[in-house]
Amino acid sequence: MGEGERGLITYLPLAIFVGIMALRMMRMKKARALRLPLLWIMPMIVIVAVSLALAGMPPSDLGWLCLSAGAVVGGAIGAQRARLMHLHIEGEGDKARVMVRQSPLAILLIAVVFLVRRLILPSGFQAGVHAPAHAARPVGNALLMLDATLGFALGMVVALRLVLWIRARNMVKHHVFDA
Repeated sequence: MGEGERGLITYLPLAIFVGIMALRMMRMKKARALRLPLLWIMPMIVIVAVSLALAGMPPSDLGWLCLSAGAVVGGAIGAQRARLMHLHIEGEGDKARVMVRQSPLAILLIAVVFLVRRLILPSGFQAGVHAPAHAARPVGNALLMLDATLGFALGMVVALRLVLWIRARNMVKHHVFDA
């Protein structure tokens, strides 16, 4: 693999991430309807995807520990991200709907998580090349990282949607118009 290809593989995910974050920042000013009955769909998709991945390659005991730790950390970050989002109710009566708007802090939180992940993972795992020579079990380490990442994604999506649902339901129940 040439030096130019390695640089492309290393920096392409970063460029894509920066582009996505720029789009999210531009759309942040506009509130969108939070469809409460549909909040369960994304967690179910992630649960099925993680379950299929785990069924295809069951983790070791240490892998289950990494998966659980990733789920706890992801859940904490997802819950915090949901708390940072701005919710309000537009309209009255039957036409009232809960609206959600991203917070700059919520987007910054995701950017920090991405950057921390890039700093923590060895460059070999990021670039898709072999791990450094000093790694005792590069394949085992990569599988443990995969288990932790699956748990992180699962915890983050489930906690985010659950906290948003609880906040929106409480707003409607207690007739709070801004939270």
